[in-house]
Amino acid sequence: MRRDVSHVGKTLSTVGDFVAEKFVKTKRGELMKFGTFLDIEGKFFDTVHFPPSLVQYPLRGAGIYLIEGKVVQEFGCPSLEVIRCAKMPLKPDPRSI
Repeated sequence: MRRDVSHVGKTLSTVGDFVAEKFVKTKRGELMKFGTFLDIEGKFFDTVHFPPSLVQYPLRGAGIYLIEGKVVQEFGCPSLEVIRCAKMPLKPDPRSI
């Protein structure tokens, strides 16, 4: 995901390798998450998963994710406000078959 301000407000799709997540509760007590991913260039990017998208498109642990979201910037830091995401299937290791 590019980090220049020209993408703020735009919707884009990207692929990321899941690194970490943080659970938080909203003012109404609903569960939401912040995620950290590595992009194809090895650079970190952050995601915000609000309750509606988190319920419909949960993070399911380590792996590669296809993520669609809106680029937002708060406190000078860009992040991707997730619209939807999905864990990508991986081919099995042929040595273990």
